[in-house]
Amino acid sequence: MRFFAALCAVVSLCAAPLHRVHAQPPVPGVDAALDAAREQRGEHLQVSVLTFGNGAVLWERFGHNALVITDTLSGLSLAYNWGMFDFEQPNFLWNFLTGDTRYWVAAYPTEALLQAYVSEDRTARRQLLALSNVQKAALAEYVAWNATEENRYYRYDYYLDNCSTRVRDAINRVLDGALAGTLADVPSPATTWREETARVTDGDWPAFAGIHVALGRNADQPLTRWNEAFMPGRLADHLTTVSVPDASGVLRPLVVHDSVVYQAARLPLPPRAPFRGFAAMVIGALISGALFALGWLRAQGSKPALIALRTLATLWYALGGILGTALLLAGTVTKHAPYMGSNGTLFQVHPLLLIAAVLAPFAGGSSRASRLFARVALLAAALSLLGLLLQLTVLRQDSLLVVVVTVPVHVAMLAVLALSMRPPDSTPAPVGAVAMAA
Repeated sequence: MRFFAALCAVVSLCAAPLHRVHAQPPVPGVDAALDAAREQRGEHLQVSVLTFGNGAVLWERFGHNALVITDTLSGLSLAYNWGMFDFEQPNFLWNFLTGDTRYWVAAYPTEALLQAYVSEDRTARRQLLALSNVQKAALAEYVAWNATEENRYYRYDYYLDNCSTRVRDAINRVLDGALAGTLADVPSPATTWREETARVTDGDWPAFAGIHVALGRNADQPLTRWNEAFMPGRLADHLTTVSVPDASGVLRPLVVHDSVVYQAARLPLPPRAPFRGFAAMVIGALISGALFALGWLRAQGSKPALIALRTLATLWYALGGILGTALLLAGTVTKHAPYMGSNGTLFQVHPLLLIAAVLAPFAGGSSRASRLFARVALLAAALSLLGLLLQLTVLRQDSLLVVVVTVPVHVAMLAVLALSMRPPDSTPAPVGAVAMAA
């Protein structure tokens, strides 16, 4: 009921002609008669962008924003929020995994929305925009049209079409593309989708690691300021650099008033993604060291060491095989392909490892299954080293955190396998002997 009441109010505020109710309102400059009516309606309208800082929950760490339309005569102020979703909607998990998540826009009383975020201790920043009367009225018409039942839904995309890009695009629409033109440059230092995502997920290790595994080399392309606007905070900062012509043609700042309505007590996000390469190297070294230690104990005749070695090998290859299968599917048959495709991490984790996981319980024995496991482990190590070489030369994928963990473990698994293939208390065979024995 609150949404319906707000929607009715904003439709009344815009007073769009009846023949335009079901069609997308035209941009300024298309219909002279409509623009003349907009000139009058826009006199008592204000447009502002409300930006909220990071929250406590993972998906809140990216921040949020809304486009605010205020009628200075009636006092009615509505905030258009394109970040609406529902965990309970049918097939939500499947749609999330395949990149077909359904989001929508809803209009809320601005003060109620503001207080909801302030109550969660999230910084609130408000920027008043210097749009012409025609532009303000046209924007009010557009967002009201967009918020109707038949037009409010859209396919959410993390980087290309989200709550922040919708705010950006709505403003750009009434500015006749001027916003896109101004923000078309790549800032220095440049950022990437991977870096921006790592910046906000740092501290949440499962999500942080998952981002580096999941994103392909397309996520490492330098972003323009226009593309950076998928982050609400970046959009707010970039809006302050834009100038637009006034009624007399003189350029003036797009943002005429910029204020922090509420300052959160929690620490803000870092401006750049922290380097976690040393931590990843330690993890890779610890796992590899554990494998070598178990291999040495096995060479001394320890049966528990062999059991532990087989268990670690099964877990390692099973995890890599499952991740690799998911990455392959995500980068080819889902709508995540634009940033999860062309992923060099597939040299490190791939479906072939599932075969190794099935054969791992026989590792270190003299059976045919053990010898087959040796072949698969050798191939996995070779692909891992090839992937490292390609990422450093051709692919140029910023996946250091992945390779410094996976390459040492793949090589250590192969080396330990060579030790375990020998009878206890005998001289360990060199790594290359595994290939010949296989």
